[in-house]
Amino acid sequence: MAIDDDHPDLRSAHVIVVANEKGGTGKSTLSIHLTIALLKAGYRVASIDLDTRQRTLTRFLENRQSWASAGGRDIEMPFHHALDRATTADVIENETREFAGFADAITQIEHDYEFVVVDTPASDSYLMRLAHSLADTLVSPMNDSYIDIDVFSRVHHDRARRGMIAHYADLVLDARRKRRQADAGLIDWVLVRNRIASLQSNNARQIAISLGKLAPELLFRTAEGLHDRVIFRELFPIGLTALDPIEAATKTGVLTGSQLAARQEIMSLIETLRLPERVPGMAHLEARHLWFERLSAYYADLAAGRDMQG
Repeated sequence: MAIDDDHPDLRSAHVIVVANEKGGTGKSTLSIHLTIALLKAGYRVASIDLDTRQRTLTRFLENRQSWASAGGRDIEMPFHHALDRATTADVIENETREFAGFADAITQIEHDYEFVVVDTPASDSYLMRLAHSLADTLVSPMNDSYIDIDVFSRVHHDRARRGMIAHYADLVLDARRKRRQADAGLIDWVLVRNRIASLQSNNARQIAISLGKLAPELLFRTAEGLHDRVIFRELFPIGLTALDPIEAATKTGVLTGSQLAARQEIMSLIETLRLPERVPGMAHLEARHLWFERLSAYYADLAAGRDMQG
């Protein structure tokens, strides 16, 4: 991927798309926690739910608002837009309606919010491809498994067939081409390794080696995501996260070691994503351009074979 040195015509909102064509990787869980973490950092945040069937992000936010309203509590909420599913018999008509809904949502929020978090379904569709082409940061969660790597690069016993660019990686590369053509922008692709075992295993080491070899070719960064913790599921019915003051609801008034670890995992992930940061005296759009310059240099180094991870 060639890096364009010209300054892109960036929108004021930084769009984070959470996506992977494979299901069961924790997309909605990451979307939830990214949204709440950015709100708690004081940013103006909007969220869009493109998963018109499951709507996990939407259900979480409904639970959050209900919990707050029932107790008369003030709680951070994003401006949220849940896309409606087009259900006509005409595929072209469905795509047209869904595009119009998504375009309307983006138009409403791209100038009034600093971050937009987009949760996507696990499917290849016209709308999903459109969302990818609008991403500034693309977060692709994956389980620590060769099954998950196979959607990025073909896993096969035959060396002649191994390493071929797989379907989802091809989708991302196509989105990058379209983004460059549209506004000379850059998509920062971050593969987030979810549900990593607490103890380092041979499988985890092999996965890390494989991703390290793929990174210069597909131009992505890696980040450690969230462990499979009970707390993430327990808090869903009331719309809370480990970042919320849940210690007030515990019997002891303090968090357990696992709850503290969950909170730290989320904050570490936010740091690793290297999003545009709020700096005193610097406008958000200026921070966005600084982000672009730093990431352009990073990917130029990565493409040249100099892995600058970490």
